[in-house]
Amino acid sequence: MSDRRFFPAGFFPDSLAVRTVLLVVAVLAVAEITTLSLIFQNRSAFHKHQTVRYIAGQVRLLQAILPGLDAESRRRLEEAEAGEQWLPLRPDEGQAPAREAEFGFARELSRELRRTLGEPVSLRHSGRGRQGDVWIGFYAGGERWWLILPAPRFKPLDFPRDLWEKLGIALAVLVLIAGLFVRGIVRPLRRLGDAVSATGEGSARRVAPTGPKEVRRLAERHNTMLDQLARAEAERREMLAGLTHDLRAPLARLRVRLALLENESERGGLERDADDMERIVGQCLDFLRSDAPRPGNAAILRLADAVSDEVARHRELGHPLNIAVSEEAAACGVSIGHGDLQRLLDNLIANALRHGAPPVDVSLSLSSSLSLSAGPPGQVILSVRDHGPGIPQAERERVLEAFVQIDPARATRGSCGLGLAIVRRIVAASGGTLELADAPGGGLDARMSFPVQGSEDR
Repeated sequence: MSDRRFFPAGFFPDSLAVRTVLLVVAVLAVAEITTLSLIFQNRSAFHKHQTVRYIAGQVRLLQAILPGLDAESRRRLEEAEAGEQWLPLRPDEGQAPAREAEFGFARELSRELRRTLGEPVSLRHSGRGRQGDVWIGFYAGGERWWLILPAPRFKPLDFPRDLWEKLGIALAVLVLIAGLFVRGIVRPLRRLGDAVSATGEGSARRVAPTGPKEVRRLAERHNTMLDQLARAEAERREMLAGLTHDLRAPLARLRVRLALLENESERGGLERDADDMERIVGQCLDFLRSDAPRPGNAAILRLADAVSDEVARHRELGHPLNIAVSEEAAACGVSIGHGDLQRLLDNLIANALRHGAPPVDVSLSLSSSLSLSAGPPGQVILSVRDHGPGIPQAERERVLEAFVQIDPARATRGSCGLGLAIVRRIVAASGGTLELADAPGGGLDARMSFPVQGSEDR
C-alpha cells in the first residue's frame, strides 16, 4: 500500500537513503523518548512514595509526642530549624493559607496520606501552580497542627544536563553509523539503476556485484540478462542477415528469367514485384547494419562534400533534387561513416519521392541559436524535405519505430516500415538527433542535428 494514501504528496523524500536514515532516526528517537518517559515515571513514583513515607512518619511521630509536651517544649519544637530529616511545624493559629492544594502532585499526596495514615488530612497551598509551599494539616491530641512541605521537596526531579548531552552524542553517532550502512546499500542500487536505465536506452552496461547479498544477487541476474539478450540479438541478427542474403540469389535468377519473357506487359509487372522484393531485402540489410556496433573513434567526414556527391548520384538516376549549403556549414566535419550517410540519404530521399511529392530539397546549415527548429549552437543541421501531405503530428513518434507503417497500402508497394527506423539509428549512433516537422508551405521536413567535430577554412 502506498504511503501517499495516508500522507500528502511530497511529505516523504524520494531518496531511499534519506528515507532509511529518517526511519533509523525516528526509531531511535521513539526508543529514547520511551526510555526517558519510563525513567521519569519511575523516578516520579519513587519520589512520591518516599515523600508519603517521610511525611507519614513525621505525622505519626508528632501525634505520639505532642500530647505529652509542655508549653516550653512545644515552643522549642516550633522554632526548630527545618532540615533534610525534619519539616517546619506550625500550630493552627490562623496562619495556614486558605487555598486548597489542587495540582496533581498535591491530590496524589493527599490520597496516599489518607490511605497510609488511615485518617483524613488537609492540604493547603500558599502559591499558584507548583509555586509556594504545601501545608499539611493533621490532628495530635485533639489539636490541629500543620507541617510545611517546601516547594523543592515536591517539584519534579530534573534529568542531569550531562545525561542529555550524552544521549545527544549517542544519537548522532548512531545516525552516522546508520548513514554509513545505508550508503553501502544505496550506492550499489544506484549503480544498478543507472545500468538498467542505460540498458533500456539501448546501451547495455554491466555492473559489478557489490553490497549486501540481495543486491549482489540482483546485479548478477542483471548481468545474466544482458548475456541472454546479447546472445538472442546476435542470433536474430545472424538469422535475418542470412535470410536476406539468401534471397539475393533467387532474386537474381528471377531477373534472368524475366529477361527471357517475351510478353512485355507481364514482364513489366513481374519486374516491379522483383524491384519491391529487392528493396525490402535491401532495407532489412540496412536495418541490420545500422544496429551493428561501431568503432569508438569514427572518421571525421566533411558533410557538405559527401552530401553533394550523394545528391549528384541521385540526380543521375533522374530524381528531382535541390541542394543548398550555407557558407558556415560548407567546411564542417561530423563523425559519421560514408556508408551510413549514404544509407541515411537513400532512405530519406526514397521516402520523400515515394510517399511525398517532388521536388526534394536537401539543405545544410550551421546552427547558431537555441531555438528548437535551429538546434543547439555548434551543430550542423541536415534537412531533407518534400512537398507532399506530410505525417500527422500524433504519428511522428510512432513512424520512427521499426516495421511501423501508418498507411497499410504501403506494404504492397515494396515498403516494410524500416526507412525512418534506419535513419534514427544512424543519427543516434553519430551523436545526433532526428526531428520530423512540418515544412513551410506543406510537406515533411526531416531535420537532423550533428555535433561539429572539425572544420576547414575555405
